[in-house]
Amino acid sequence: MDLQTRPLPFDSTALRGLSSKLLSSHHENNYGGAVKRLNAIRAQLAAMPLTSTPGFQLNGLKREELIATNSMLLHELYFASLGGDAQAMEPAMALALAASFGSVERWRDEFTAMGKALGGGSGWVLLTFQPREGTLVNQWAADHTHAIAGGTPILALDMYEHAYHLDHGAAAGAYVDAFMDNIHWARVYERYQHAVHAASESFGATQDEVAGSMLLDVRRAGVFDRAETMIPGAHWRDPSLVDGWARELAPDREWIVYCVYGHEVGRSTAMRLRAAGLNARYLRGGIDGWQAAGRPLQAKPASQESVGAACRPGHAR
Repeated sequence: MDLQTRPLPFDSTALRGLSSKLLSSHHENNYGGAVKRLNAIRAQLAAMPLTSTPGFQLNGLKREELIATNSMLLHELYFASLGGDAQAMEPAMALALAASFGSVERWRDEFTAMGKALGGGSGWVLLTFQPREGTLVNQWAADHTHAIAGGTPILALDMYEHAYHLDHGAAAGAYVDAFMDNIHWARVYERYQHAVHAASESFGATQDEVAGSMLLDVRRAGVFDRAETMIPGAHWRDPSLVDGWARELAPDREWIVYCVYGHEVGRSTAMRLRAAGLNARYLRGGIDGWQAAGRPLQAKPASQESVGAACRPGHAR
């Protein structure tokens, strides 16, 4: 069955700094052309006598299949990344960027600089979730063939000239700025959530498995500041600073982290700890599920014991 192009997921007349003419041409000719090319390549492969075809012909066609496939997929991600109406970034998305890059501003500076550095050339800049470390990285890609093995791109900036030349000519920097002004952050965040959940499902801990483990409250700082209770015996740590405090944790203990609902904040923090060599899991359902099950809570203390002291080997809760 032939693949079909997907329609633009936004009103092409509503974006700022990117014209409807540019977007329609990009969608129809470049993205649509990749889909048509992939269909043709697959048809040719299906009819190819594999046992008698010279290896160089098969290799060449498989390379073209890879290029056309990634061109299709990255264009779909590119268009799905656009259409935002200057909406604010979700706090949890900002936290994820801060945890991986130091701050949202640092992420933005690197992402835009990479895009502008590709001006006059060709390629992609991708914000990619890397499950091995539970982090987000800005990835350079060219020729539609570069990807981090196992990574999941959640935001794509097309830096081929067809993406901007009709509107901006050689002024690639102005195009990058326009792209950044039109990002649909709700969709980016949704893709981030799905990527984290898919990668972390296997190491969730149930409420009954908390006993005997070292428990860390990793709710976002703003959320924790407003909270009045926490799970007994837990110590709060800022999830955006996980790379720093992870070094304080005893490697011979089991660590369970929890956030509000057991979604991407707790899951991604556990992944970061696991990448650091620690036996870490996240609490399914978070503190909300804990409370809903009638489990005990304690008042949040005015000041907590230093987590560094609590993390020394042999320390008992």
